[in-house]
Amino acid sequence: MEPHEGSLCLSTFNCRSVKSSVPEVSQLCAKCDILLLQEHWRLPNELDFLNNIHPDFLAFGQSSVDISDIVLIGRPYGGTAILYKKSFSSCVTRLYSSDPRVTAISLRLQTKIGPVLIVCVYMPTDDGTADCIEEFIATCANVSALYAESNAVHLVVAGDFNCQPTSRFYQTFTSFNDDNKLLFTDTSRLCNAFTYCNDAASHFSWIDHVLCTRGLNSFVSSCDVLYEFITSDHKPLFVGFDNIMHMEQSLPPAVQMVKHRTVADWGHVDDVNIMHYQSELDVSLMSLNVPYV
Repeated sequence: MEPHEGSLCLSTFNCRSVKSSVPEVSQLCAKCDILLLQEHWRLPNELDFLNNIHPDFLAFGQSSVDISDIVLIGRPYGGTAILYKKSFSSCVTRLYSSDPRVTAISLRLQTKIGPVLIVCVYMPTDDGTADCIEEFIATCANVSALYAESNAVHLVVAGDFNCQPTSRFYQTFTSFNDDNKLLFTDTSRLCNAFTYCNDAASHFSWIDHVLCTRGLNSFVSSCDVLYEFITSDHKPLFVGFDNIMHMEQSLPPAVQMVKHRTVADWGHVDDVNIMHYQSELDVSLMSLNVPYV
């Protein structure tokens, strides 16, 4: 099934073992175009399982376990993955990271804003040690490096951030957002929400987020937490973007025509062009009184 013309639907879900939550993950695939998963709990040689969850979806994933030695290193818990519609295959490129907490794709669709880097993250929990803070900082740095080294004009970072305003991670988290000009797509649109509830239903928090650069954030048309999902202690977060894209066609290199409209070929721009475009976009949005939200 082709995606709805002009729209893009994205969801993020800490599934706490994809094998035990296949029906709900499949439901999410039916609702969205791109699904970001955390804690799939798959070994490196089991990642192909992700390609068999929904017949219309393919996947890229990272495992948190090192199987290069006879003795397994690391716990099976963790791992990140991005599932995307097969109809997007020609527009999706994987960006590799050595950090299993990060899975990233470049989405090269004909849009009003250019290529988008989409990153799924599963940040470390605060166990009170200095090591977890260093790991949080390193993961943020890895995402920033992927964005800086890509030719993407905009960035989406979504997943389980394991971070709240009271967390020791929060200063690093806010600096990461500021450095990459990221806005909270969810907290600015939802009230009294939560994305995590422990099994005893005694603790609730909002630690799963979808962060977008400003230009992309202005296209968000819907944002919801799907509370009916019960296989995990986390709840899926769903974000819809309207009037944003058309599927990229294979046309001449300098200029591409989509439905008789001329659009830029973002494959032929350099870093200077992209930086200039981002600056011009911010100025344009400010002139239209588009607020930071």
